[in-house]
Amino acid sequence: MIQSVEEPGVFLDNCQAQFDFTEHTLEDCDGKCWKSVDMIDMKRLGNSSRERLKLKDEALSSLRSSRRCFSADELIRAGEMGIITSNGCRKIKRESDKSKEICFCSDQDMFRLYGPGLEASFQVPVRYFYLQAYDSKGQKLNYSTQSSDRIEFHLTRVSDQLSVHSYRKVDDLNDGTYLFRYRLYESVKDLRIFIRFGKQDKVHVVNGYIYSDGCYCPESNLTQWLNSLQCSSSSLSQLHEDFKLFKQIDMIKVLNKAKKKYFQHPKTYALCHYVIKNNQIYRKCYGEHVAFQMFSDAILLSLSRKVILPDVEFLMNLGDYPLSNNDNDPLPIISWCGSKQTHDIILPTYEITEATLQMLSRTTLDIFAMSTVRHLSWSKKIPKGFFRGRDSCQERLDLVRLSKKFPDLIDANLTRMFFFRDQMSEFEPFAEYIPMPKFFDYKYQISIDGTVASYRFPYLLAGDSLIFKQTSSYYEYFYRDLISNKHYIPIKKDLSDLIEKIQWAKTHDDEAQEIVKHAQRFTQHNLLPNHILCYHVQVLQEYAKRLVSPVEVSSDMELVQHEKDESHIKKDNCICHHSEMSTNPSCGVRAPAIIYSCLLKNNSDAEVTIQIEFTGFEGHHHEIADIELAKGEEQLIDEKEFEHGEHNTKYRKGVDCIRVKKFDGTTIELKKPFDGVTSPKKKWIFEITNDSIKSIDPEKQ
Repeated sequence: MIQSVEEPGVFLDNCQAQFDFTEHTLEDCDGKCWKSVDMIDMKRLGNSSRERLKLKDEALSSLRSSRRCFSADELIRAGEMGIITSNGCRKIKRESDKSKEICFCSDQDMFRLYGPGLEASFQVPVRYFYLQAYDSKGQKLNYSTQSSDRIEFHLTRVSDQLSVHSYRKVDDLNDGTYLFRYRLYESVKDLRIFIRFGKQDKVHVVNGYIYSDGCYCPESNLTQWLNSLQCSSSSLSQLHEDFKLFKQIDMIKVLNKAKKKYFQHPKTYALCHYVIKNNQIYRKCYGEHVAFQMFSDAILLSLSRKVILPDVEFLMNLGDYPLSNNDNDPLPIISWCGSKQTHDIILPTYEITEATLQMLSRTTLDIFAMSTVRHLSWSKKIPKGFFRGRDSCQERLDLVRLSKKFPDLIDANLTRMFFFRDQMSEFEPFAEYIPMPKFFDYKYQISIDGTVASYRFPYLLAGDSLIFKQTSSYYEYFYRDLISNKHYIPIKKDLSDLIEKIQWAKTHDDEAQEIVKHAQRFTQHNLLPNHILCYHVQVLQEYAKRLVSPVEVSSDMELVQHEKDESHIKKDNCICHHSEMSTNPSCGVRAPAIIYSCLLKNNSDAEVTIQIEFTGFEGHHHEIADIELAKGEEQLIDEKEFEHGEHNTKYRKGVDCIRVKKFDGTTIELKKPFDGVTSPKKKWIFEITNDSIKSIDPEKQ
């Protein structure tokens, strides 16, 4: 640090010249170099020139100073407290303390990382967090300073610095913040996140076990899991309303009534009877068109890999239309859409749920997609109401007719026709397909019902256009928390006031933009991936509380297996760390479904060759045991151990797969999770028959 000769403690204004650090340089400090030095009280130096110089020398030699790197996070916190942290020096004085001169200096861009994806316990299919950029004064920037494709984003293991198999994406939100997302294809302990933003590098370590979406390692403490996903921030007003009529649920009576009302009409209705028992999913479906069971299967399996679900039994409606009629004895049917005329219990739609599970995978449309695309600025947007879609209801046809009558206010067209084909000639030619992000080239979005509620509505809320929403008897699970004229502009069902409302918006630009901001905030607080997972579990939890009939798996039900789940890209053969934790129930951790040793029985008609695969932590410490068994023989396979960690602690491996090669050369195999295994097991029985491998509990033999 260089002091001026005129006044001790007053420093030159050149930031670079002020710092001569021995421990830190501008290159290795992730925030700013900082120095603080006591000021000399000039009034105490006396009047005599000789005395003044003597005292001045003594004062200079006794000045207290400190130097260090002031981290980016510290600078940001200081800025939030009102402390000026811009480059340069300034005098400060605290009560009962000497005056000090403090200086900050940096030539680097500052940023701060925040968000739930930086915590190991935040287990969603795609984790996410944010980067907020700051200027040299510690103030948040509201514009982009880096192109997202120039930001480096890497994931490695802390233990060996090897890259973690993952898909990563960085998106510029165009307001000074950046969205970081990553989907893991393998589980890892202690994840190192590296980010290079401009000239600055930052490393954040996520301590703990971080599981991929394909890893079966459910948290046994449901309350703890709900807290880790910040579920308390979500509104449950619709859930409480849905369950008002159903104080007690007797599934025996529900099924008997459903058989008469729905199951006997397979061409009209499609439902699945689900049972969740010991965290395994079973179902029996009714109807000719039950393909949408894949959506309910996928979310239930994904949840069961993350948390021990309550034992529960329910009917799931696979159609769009709600079914629980407004009669004297409505049925507690779970559906994706509700209406004022029915009493269904509502879950998030299959569309937004699928987008949550398939984010950064099979789907390109998710709740983040509308904010990660660079849209036209508000002033450059086309000042018209916009709509594209098929002919799902009469009002959509009426909207296109309005568009032809008022082309300066509305741009609406159909993309295809299915329901009103007798009127096709009026609406041809159909409009070309437009991806949803391009919708927001227009200032106003017109949301009209489809066959039921419009499932695109969450994405419209996330965008940056003003929504005109048709009044409707249909609703999704979050509609009850929306406020008209705060989150959207309501329009009549017959669209008779639409032109008037658009004209109002054109003359009230500031109010329109404020409504758009409220809608975007609503999606951030209610419609992100953790909110979708939370709501599903909370509905199941509430349903289970009301069951008065025993939860039992009937013999005609099918086990929904994780191996057949197409909702995740790759099954992660991880080892759940709960296997090394206490199995004492008071610890709040349920022991994993794992087999340490097994008894093999050959009850087939010939000799067989068997491979037993064992794995340790996170799919490592792989081992295969090969044996041959003659007809009628049996053999006990002992536990396998491995050493792990810096202290070479010994752990047990778990059985991952049984593979049998029969005498005729054909092969059959059985992989975990094994039927009936809900906790750690020893001497579990695998019985080999001519065409299968049976998983048998030895205590039930």
